[in-house]
Amino acid sequence: MKLKEKKIKDSQEKLELAQKIAANSQKVYRTYATVENAILYIFRSISALLTKIIFNKRFTGLFSLILAIILYVAINITTNDALGISQAATLNDIPVKAIYNSEIYEVSGIPSTVNVIITGAMNDISVQKTKKNSSVTCDLSGLTEGTYSIKLVPNNFSSELSVNVLDTPTVNVTIKKKITAKYNISYEFINKNAMDSTYNLGETTFDSTEVLIRASQDTIDSIAFVKALIDVTGVTSNFTREARIVAYDNNGYIVDCDIIPSTVMATVSVSSPSKEVPIIVRTIGTMAEDLALDSISLDHSTVTIYGSNNVLSLIDAVYVDVDVTNLTKNTALSTTLNLPSGVNKMSVTKINMEIVVGEKTSREIKNVKVAYSNLNSDFKVKLVDENDVTVNVIVYGTKNNIDKLTADDIVVNIDMSSVTDVGLQQVPIYVSGNNLLVEYQIADGRKYIQIEVAQ
Repeated sequence: MKLKEKKIKDSQEKLELAQKIAANSQKVYRTYATVENAILYIFRSISALLTKIIFNKRFTGLFSLILAIILYVAINITTNDALGISQAATLNDIPVKAIYNSEIYEVSGIPSTVNVIITGAMNDISVQKTKKNSSVTCDLSGLTEGTYSIKLVPNNFSSELSVNVLDTPTVNVTIKKKITAKYNISYEFINKNAMDSTYNLGETTFDSTEVLIRASQDTIDSIAFVKALIDVTGVTSNFTREARIVAYDNNGYIVDCDIIPSTVMATVSVSSPSKEVPIIVRTIGTMAEDLALDSISLDHSTVTIYGSNNVLSLIDAVYVDVDVTNLTKNTALSTTLNLPSGVNKMSVTKINMEIVVGEKTSREIKNVKVAYSNLNSDFKVKLVDENDVTVNVIVYGTKNNIDKLTADDIVVNIDMSSVTDVGLQQVPIYVSGNNLLVEYQIADGRKYIQIEVAQ
């Protein structure tokens, strides 16, 4: 009886378990069905949205561009790299480094740069283009004097790339042994345009006036002169600074060689010599017969000039030429001053003038003394006519100017520069005055005067 009850109880428990499992299965099925429906709904929504975008005229061009870019990237980068398809690129101006004993030998025939072509994957090429330490090597190790054919070898390039030198993969190199020669140095000032022109460069000295030059015999023979280049940018007073030494050939080209020492210390004196001189107006041309200049007023009557003492000693005035040919009335003019030869700078470069025109008249001034110029001390001179000791002079100009003149304001000059022998001779006679607005003429119209020359 007990056994039968136990079997019934077990059967009931199994039935309940089966019912629970069936209920859970239904629950799981409903959950999966819900998730599946949700996913299908989202997929259909996205699909519908994409369909609208793709087939909408407003988005067709944009979608095509995006698709083309994706295809290009996929084909040219991913596929190429994956399949090992090579690309090529040219790199220009790769430096050439020569390996040799520069203390003993001089080499020629090696280019300073070359162009190379690199081949490989695009990624490797892109990385190589960013590298800065790549070079091409010309190895002359162990070679002595002579001419050799040397292959240029790429250096510090990616091992993933194939590298080939273009145009000159092999160069003919000449090796010559260096010798030493001694040279005296001269000097040259550089960047003078960056120096105020009121200053003048004077005496220059060096801590050493000789240098040694090491180069091949041929190079030594090509050197014409050696200079210290002294930079004078902005100098305003005496200075001492380092000057680079440079060797030149006869054509003025720099010679590549070893210079020992490569620089010297240069000491230069700097001064600013100046001189104040008058501005003088000179007239050119001829005015109408009844007119003359009465006055010329300048807004600057003097100018300060700058230059070497030798130049300044030769300059007593700065002249301005004014053409009066067509001048018939009072006139205001503005003109630029011409820089005298050898002068570096002037304090005034432009002047304004007021010209007053008046009626022309004349007057005779009597007994103007005659003087001699350019007389040779070996000769004695006597006037043939003793009355020629003085002459009369007619002056032409406005009344205001000629009324002020006296005989002391006029110079009558006998020029003796043409006299080279003794005897009776005829020499030129000139007349001038201290008022440049007045015309001067010897009253009897003479241009020459007779003299007797003796020793």
